[in-house]
Amino acid sequence: MSQPQSLGKYQIQGLLGKGAMGVVYKGFDPNIARPVAIKTIHASLLDTEMGRELLDRFRNEAQAVGRLNHANIVSIYEFDQDKGTPYFVMEYVEGHDLKTLLKDGRKYSPQEAVHIIGAILSALDYTHKLGIVHRDIKPANVFITHNGQIKLADFGIARVDNAELTQMGSVLGTPSYMSPEQCKGQPVDPRSDLFSTGVVLYELLAGKKPFSGDNTHAIMHSVLSAEPERPSSQNPALPKAFDGILKKALCKDVGHRYQTAAEFREDLQSAVAPVAGKRNNLVLWSAMAVVILVLAIGGGMWFKLQRDQKMAQPGVETAAGGLSAEEQAKVERLMAVAEAHFKVGRLVSPQGSNAFEAYQLVLQVDPQHSAALDGINRVKNRFFKRAQLLALEGRQEDVEKHLALAQKLFPNDDRIMLLRNRVIEQ
Repeated sequence: MSQPQSLGKYQIQGLLGKGAMGVVYKGFDPNIARPVAIKTIHASLLDTEMGRELLDRFRNEAQAVGRLNHANIVSIYEFDQDKGTPYFVMEYVEGHDLKTLLKDGRKYSPQEAVHIIGAILSALDYTHKLGIVHRDIKPANVFITHNGQIKLADFGIARVDNAELTQMGSVLGTPSYMSPEQCKGQPVDPRSDLFSTGVVLYELLAGKKPFSGDNTHAIMHSVLSAEPERPSSQNPALPKAFDGILKKALCKDVGHRYQTAAEFREDLQSAVAPVAGKRNNLVLWSAMAVVILVLAIGGGMWFKLQRDQKMAQPGVETAAGGLSAEEQAKVERLMAVAEAHFKVGRLVSPQGSNAFEAYQLVLQVDPQHSAALDGINRVKNRFFKRAQLLALEGRQEDVEKHLALAQKLFPNDDRIMLLRNRVIEQ
């Protein structure tokens, strides 16, 4: 079938994808001048009485999901028909779906995996409280935008995919991410979504799906009866805490599985928190050792310098910390400039007008200024977080630029090695 020029008021600008249910187009809303995604439903699916019932369910579901408002959910704007073609109008997401990124060989660190899965669980926590079960959590429905934001798609639409359409004889996707109760055709509740989310988490951490088989029936049998290998056996660098988390998430018995998305998310965050804490403690102790060594070697010289300065300028009034009133005023001005740069995201550029350089100027006047030292650390943290998000999107050229800057500005930061490894992996 040829591509339509328009659907309703929406102009069709291109093809985004094809699926068992229909076709997804990139469209344009001329009334408010914004891009949209338009998902159509195959007319062949609607030729029966069951199909007409299915259409009613789609419409009702669109009305329910259209009221959702969450940062990690792809919004549904409208449901309508044009010349017998039913279609959904959805938020257009500029980025890549997780399925494509995994297929392209992208690897994810535990911290990155928790960032992605944490966003999915945040969305599910919101919708589950409203009584909406997704029923089709899988990488193809998870999008990572160019800004590093995670978006979960196909709420509600998928609710029908795995039930009515399967009964109509259409094989929709792979059962690899389905829960045991879905495989059995039993009623599902929010805990089914949490099982599927656990499957995605396992794939991100271990680099493969937990349940496999040569065909659909073999995969479903694996979901129902097989116990997946511990993820740490596939990735020795993985913290052992993830083994317990995934064992609970992928439990066949819904009663022993995670009961809420919030509970699942809390355990994930705890699993990576100790790693970050140990790294920060190592950096802290290393820094303290350097400071002690410097003070031991140069302490006498420093006190002599302070004494000489006071003798040379006996009439200069000093403020707190041994600074003159003029120096204190300069520090305050520089701190205000540095904070302004930080708030608008000018971390290390442009040269001569960024937060990092402004904090450094403060430290030239007062090397022990705690707020400036904290500011330097905040700049580094945001800088490396930005690089991490770029890596998640697969933007290798931008990651390499960040690596070059990091080696120049923060040569002793241990996160450079992690960033360098990401560049090598890509």
